[in-house]
Amino acid sequence: MRQQPERLGEFLVRRGVLAREAVSAILEEQRRTRDPFGQIAVRRGYLDEESLTEQLAGFTQIPLLQREGITEDADLIARVPRAMAEKLGVVPLGRGERQELVCACNGPLPMAALQSLSKLVNRPVKLQLVPASLLGKMRSEASLRDLDTRIQIRDADAMAEDVHFVAEVLEKLLLRAVRLDASDLHLEPGRVELLVRIRVDGMLQITERLPLQLQDKLVSRIKVLAELDIAEKRMPQDGAFFFRPEHVHLPFSGINIRVSSLPVVYGEKVVMRLLPSNESAIGVGELGMAAATLEVFKRMASRPHGMVLVTGPTGSGKSTTLYGLMQMLRSETTNITTLEDPVELKLPGINQTQIVAGPKISFAGALRSILRQDPDVIMVGEIRDRATIEVALQAAITGHLVLTTLHTNDAPSSFTRLVDMGAESFLVATSVLGILAQRLVRRVCPLCRRGRPVSLAELRLLGLETTEVEGAFAIQRGEGCDHCRGTGYTGRVGLFELLEMDETLKQMVAEREPAERLRRHAREQLGFRTLFEDGVEKVRQGMTTPEEILRVTMN
Repeated sequence: MRQQPERLGEFLVRRGVLAREAVSAILEEQRRTRDPFGQIAVRRGYLDEESLTEQLAGFTQIPLLQREGITEDADLIARVPRAMAEKLGVVPLGRGERQELVCACNGPLPMAALQSLSKLVNRPVKLQLVPASLLGKMRSEASLRDLDTRIQIRDADAMAEDVHFVAEVLEKLLLRAVRLDASDLHLEPGRVELLVRIRVDGMLQITERLPLQLQDKLVSRIKVLAELDIAEKRMPQDGAFFFRPEHVHLPFSGINIRVSSLPVVYGEKVVMRLLPSNESAIGVGELGMAAATLEVFKRMASRPHGMVLVTGPTGSGKSTTLYGLMQMLRSETTNITTLEDPVELKLPGINQTQIVAGPKISFAGALRSILRQDPDVIMVGEIRDRATIEVALQAAITGHLVLTTLHTNDAPSSFTRLVDMGAESFLVATSVLGILAQRLVRRVCPLCRRGRPVSLAELRLLGLETTEVEGAFAIQRGEGCDHCRGTGYTGRVGLFELLEMDETLKQMVAEREPAERLRRHAREQLGFRTLFEDGVEKVRQGMTTPEEILRVTMN
C-alpha cells in the first residue's frame, strides 16, 4: 500500500501539481508536527482540499464518491460498530450495485483492516474518496442519526434523568458543530421542544429539535462545565470551558468554548461560541486579498511605527486579520504584546494579555502598563473609548507599531469616527498608516458549482451594465450537495478596501474633511477600490455570488 508521504510527494511533482521545493517544505513540517502530508499541503495553501482529493484518487486508485448506484441499507450499515468505523476513518454509506458495502474514506486502508471489515459484514467492501472536511461532516451526521434513533425510542423523562446520556447528547451536538465549522451553537427552549441551531459561514441553521425535557439537564451540564451557578436561572451568566473529546480526531488540540446564558420565556437560552485552540493563525495571504492590496498591506504593517486599523462590523473577520498579521511579524528580534478581551487564539512567541475592564483597571490603564514592557508591536483588540485611543495614538508616534480594530462601515469614515471619539485630528493624521475595511462573504461550493452566462439583470446588480454585455463572464452558483448541506456555499472569503495615507490625505484628515471627500481623493489619486468593487471582482472570479456581495455591502 502506497502510504509513504515521499511517494505521494513524488507523484504530485510528476503531475506538475507541486514543486519539489514545496514537497521538501511539507516533509520538513511533517517531521516536526507528524500531521498528514495532504493536511499540511492544504494548510500551506499549495492546493485546496478538493484538488488534493482528486490527486489522491489518481494516486491510490480509489474512485471519488459517486452517490448513484448506492442504496441505503440500514441493516447493513448497522453491522459496522461505530467505534470500528471511527477507528478506521470510514463512514458506511450503503449497498452498492454488486451488493458490496460502500464506505466513504479520505485515503487507503491497510489490507488487514479491509479484510476484517469485509469478514464482519460478510461481503466485499468498496471505498470511495471524499475530502477530509466532508468525511468529518458525514461521521458527525452518522453519529447524530444514531443519537436521534435512541432519543425516539426512549422515554423523554427517563432520558433526561440519565446524566451519562445527557453528557453524550451535549458532546455529539458540539462535535457536529465543530465538524461543520460552526462559530456558534444555540440551544433555544420553545413551548414544546428544544431548538438547536448553529451558525455556519455567518448564517444560522437549524440542526436538531430535541425533547423539551432535555432542556434543564443540558443547561445544567453546560453550567457545570463552565463553572456557572446552576441554581441561578433568572440572571444572565457568562463562563467558559475547554472541550476535548476522547477517541475523536480533531485537526486541533481542542475547542475553547465561551458560554452565555440568558433567561427567556420558556427557560434559559444558551449560546456557545466555539474557538478552536490552534497554535497558528490564517496567514494574511490566505484571506482573499487581491495581490496589489496584499502587497500594500504587508508593506504598511512592516513599518517600524504608526497605527494600522482594521475596521468592520462584528463577525467580519477583523481578529483573524490581526492574528495573521502578528504571525507574519513574529520573530526572535520583535517583542509583540497584545491587549485582548478575550484572547481568541494563543500564538507562540507573542505576549498575549487578557483583560476584563472594570473599576480597578481600564483598557487605557492596561495599555500604559504594556508600554513599560519594551514592546515593538502592540495589538489592542478594540478601540473602545477616548482614553484608549489617546494612549494608542501616542504609542504610535513614539516608536511603536500599533495594530487595532474599530467598528465602522468603511475605511474613509474611520477617520471621522476616531475624531468623534475625542482624538485630535492632527494626531490621527500623523500616526495612522492606513485603514483596512473588510467583510466576509460565503464561497460558492466547489463540489456542486455550476456556471452560466451573466444576465443583464445581474450586470445591473453589479453596476456593470454600461461596461459589460450579457454573457461576458460566467456567474457561478452552487446547486446544493452533501458537502455544503444543500446551501450552495461552503467556507468564506474576505472583501477588502485598503486606504493608505499619502501627504494630501494626511492634510485632509488634519483639517477634518468629510469622509466623502477623503473617498473621492483616494479613488482619483490612490486607486482606491471599495468593498463592493472588490466583491464584484470576486464574483467575476467565481468565488461568490451577486446576492452575497449585496447582502454584506448594502446598508
